[in-house]
Amino acid sequence: MIFSCNGLRLILAMNKKITMCSVICFLSFSAAAFAGDKPLTTASDPRALKLVEAAEQNAMGNSLVANVTMSIERESSKRDLKFKLWQWKRDKALVKISEPVKDRDTGSLRLGLNLWQYLPNVGRTVRIPPSMMLQSWMGSDFTNDDLIKTSSLSRDYTHQLDGEDELRGEKVMKVTCLPKPNAPVVWGKVRLWIRTKDAVNLRQEFYSEHGDLLKVMDGSDVKKYGKHTIPSTLTMTVIKKPGTKTTMRFLDANFDGPVEDQVFTQENLTHAGG
Repeated sequence: MIFSCNGLRLILAMNKKITMCSVICFLSFSAAAFAGDKPLTTASDPRALKLVEAAEQNAMGNSLVANVTMSIERESSKRDLKFKLWQWKRDKALVKISEPVKDRDTGSLRLGLNLWQYLPNVGRTVRIPPSMMLQSWMGSDFTNDDLIKTSSLSRDYTHQLDGEDELRGEKVMKVTCLPKPNAPVVWGKVRLWIRTKDAVNLRQEFYSEHGDLLKVMDGSDVKKYGKHTIPSTLTMTVIKKPGTKTTMRFLDANFDGPVEDQVFTQENLTHAGG
């Protein structure tokens, strides 16, 4: 078989590209295989998944209507809010502020992955993009996602059991949650301390994708509301903000009751008093 000079150059060039592609693919595979913080499996430990699902069901139910206070503490200041929260499964959520007066009727509405915020001072409804779900809600240490829960620990993460432990005198199971590929979350890892006897989530730690601990949420003052047992007080601290914290307290909580569809509308979002 006879090749022209140009044909020979083409074959050599193709071989070079094939060789480079092989090297790149090998290096990519090797990097994935040896990256300790990037697991290759997406399988969950069934026992851990069952605990996480039970904890989420405890905290949310099929629906939730609650009156809540929030205290935002900084080194030299303190700010208090009062608001009402409506949730329907994981599909819909509405938060409307009643106090203080200057923030009254400020609200957030979520329908699926769509989020809007109403600002009564300027009479405007603003669309919030998904990229801002982890932005601070009303200047607190809780994010938009913490309040209206777009993400789900049971759906968007895989789970492994880390054994038994004791937290504030309570027996708990520790669970590590790692994000599924392409899940709409930013945490590199979430760790849970779930009370053994009733699946109450007593602590939650949030880590970056590099393994750094960023935030801690502690649950206390556990109370039973109907069939649901939850911490009535949630305290969020940010590791890089010593001396600051945000505390949420449930004044009441009504689970699994009917909630009218018109609650979760932009018209109701802008309506005075909710």
